[in-house]
Amino acid sequence: DQLEGLLERVEIKVMSSPGDLEAIRKAITSGYFPICARLQRNGSYTTMKHRQTVHIHPSSGLAQVLPRWVVYH
Repeated sequence: DQLEGLLERVEIKVMSSPGDLEAIRKAITSGYFPICARLQRNGSYTTMKHRQTVHIHPSSGLAQVLPRWVVYH
């Protein structure tokens, strides 16, 4: 809803079908590619820009889920 509101505010037509979360995730990941990291087989992540090994903090809600991609700040 927040993303849709931002698009409407700057007059960008929503092109994907409602509820297509995979397309939204791909758009966000590609737009923020320099600050993305990809899950490795050993459970760590590798950043895309500098190829550094990083980990999700154990207290994070993502620590139990381990998504394939993360956008970090």
